[in-house]
Amino acid sequence: MRRKQVLEILDKIDDRFINEAEKPPKRKKMVVYLTSAFAACLALVICITSFFDTVNITADALALPGDARIMSHPDLDDYKDRESYLADVEIWNNELQNRKDSKEKAIASLNSFFMKASSEFLVADNNENALWSPINAYVGLSMLAEITDGESRQEILTLFGAESIEALRRQVSAVWESVYKDNGHEISVLANSLWLKEGLNYDKDAMNALAYHYYASVYQCDLGSDSADKAIGKWLNENTGGLLKNSTDKIDLSPDTVLLLYSTLFFQAKWGNEFNSASNTDGIFYGADGESSVTYMNKKLSQMNYYWHDDYSAVALNLKNGSTMWFILPDEGKTTADVLNVGAYGEMISSGITGDAWQNKKYMKVNLSVPKFDVSSTVNLKDGLGRMGVTKVFDMESSDFTAITSDSPVYISAVNQSAKVEIDEKGVKAATYIEIPGAGSAMPPEEITDFVLDRPFVFVISQNGLPLFTGVVNNL
Repeated sequence: MRRKQVLEILDKIDDRFINEAEKPPKRKKMVVYLTSAFAACLALVICITSFFDTVNITADALALPGDARIMSHPDLDDYKDRESYLADVEIWNNELQNRKDSKEKAIASLNSFFMKASSEFLVADNNENALWSPINAYVGLSMLAEITDGESRQEILTLFGAESIEALRRQVSAVWESVYKDNGHEISVLANSLWLKEGLNYDKDAMNALAYHYYASVYQCDLGSDSADKAIGKWLNENTGGLLKNSTDKIDLSPDTVLLLYSTLFFQAKWGNEFNSASNTDGIFYGADGESSVTYMNKKLSQMNYYWHDDYSAVALNLKNGSTMWFILPDEGKTTADVLNVGAYGEMISSGITGDAWQNKKYMKVNLSVPKFDVSSTVNLKDGLGRMGVTKVFDMESSDFTAITSDSPVYISAVNQSAKVEIDEKGVKAATYIEIPGAGSAMPPEEITDFVLDRPFVFVISQNGLPLFTGVVNNL
């Protein structure tokens, strides 16, 4: 589908994507389920069929992120006079600067959220692996702000340091454009959708805002029915590359569900310099719950930056799509919680591999050993969000969803994000599914150092200074 065709569909969203409700809604407690997913690969076309009142809906939204509303530089050959050309060049330059300013604000707000939330979501008394996607939660919660109002919206705006919903829209757009990549092999693209229950009164302006600012497709169906569960599961499965099939095949919504928001972020990338499987070795991982046998991928005398802080050391590996995977190893006697609670690693990551902001680094030869892993977890974000000031949307008495519907009360009952991350000799695959129902303290002394991830560690995948997702590997 060409970009022009996609934009024409978005312009017609009132008629194409939303069915008017024919039955008045029942007055009862309503639970909002708001879901997003961070995923790893492939499917670019979403096709929902059969149970809708409309014809089959095909959404090519994944082609939109990053360039749908970016103006092309004016071409002098398209103009009859130089004055008109220069006038449009000035408009283009102003737009470019506005997007740059929005991106800087977005990076600042997202990184602040990332630092606060990672310690909230990943530090726990148990020894389980924990994963989450900061950027996915950022987009999903921003969409939530779009459909709420009053204090419910303001709490989210405050969390992200946005002075208004208009500012947050610009920031999310800037994040979208910074993350988007798709060359057929290296993939990092986003898509969103909104699902409304039949009979729910809704505000068309809110629907159009979601479609325009977040490229969200909007559907209406019998939420809570078996056919709706299967269609939503299919949508999620297609948008998570099949990595979360165990979860997406088990969609079972309550009949009280009145709307769902989904946001997906595909991610798949190869290492800039792949590991050689012939160099793999078998070894022991000294996990929080005991020892386990693992396969280590090794690089001998590899030239790279070695980073350190008071409680940890770290290395960063390039991925071909411009992303970076950071491996952060706590010092002996320290824990992953010590790293996450101090939070200095956030500044290290935002500085980038070649940035000068982080002074504690040295370019040197490293003997690197990284365990192959395939880890997954589910993290409940609700309590952590509450401690960070987002409470109104979870309270039936004070939640405000009047930006989207006059039906009340509407509230959110929980926030769960499931995640799966795989790394091997070739590269990285990752997926998360968020559900919101209604090592070293000093410079290394030698020119060669060993960096062996044989005990619990933290990892982060970032792109352009933006944290895509992070996790704690306590056991393998």
